[in-house]
Amino acid sequence: AARAGAGEAEARAALARAETELEASRDELEQGREAARAAVAELDDALETAQDSLRTTRAAMEAAAEEATAERAALQTNLTHALSRASSAEEAAAAGNALEEASRAAAAAAAASEASRT
Repeated sequence: AARAGAGEAEARAALARAETELEASRDELEQGREAARAAVAELDDALETAQDSLRTTRAAMEAAAEEATAERAALQTNLTHALSRASSAEEAAAAGNALEEASRAAAAAAAASEASRT
């Protein structure tokens, strides 16, 4: 009977140790879960921040591209007008030169006519 009582006490002590270890393991597991939840929440926030930043950067790049396209179109228009004015200026200069030559020729003809009268 003493052995049975000792075996029973030993079994109870082993059961108590196992329950204590189980409780410690449960606590450790819960702490691990809490740490994992906190890490997931932190990573989720970081991902959201990165996605917001990416959206902002994309929007800025699209706006810059649109602005560059508009500026390019304006520059092309200005270049076309400048080339047109340059062409008109060349034509005006050529006409002015032709008019000058015609005036000189008319003056020379008038001088020759005057010389022939005298």
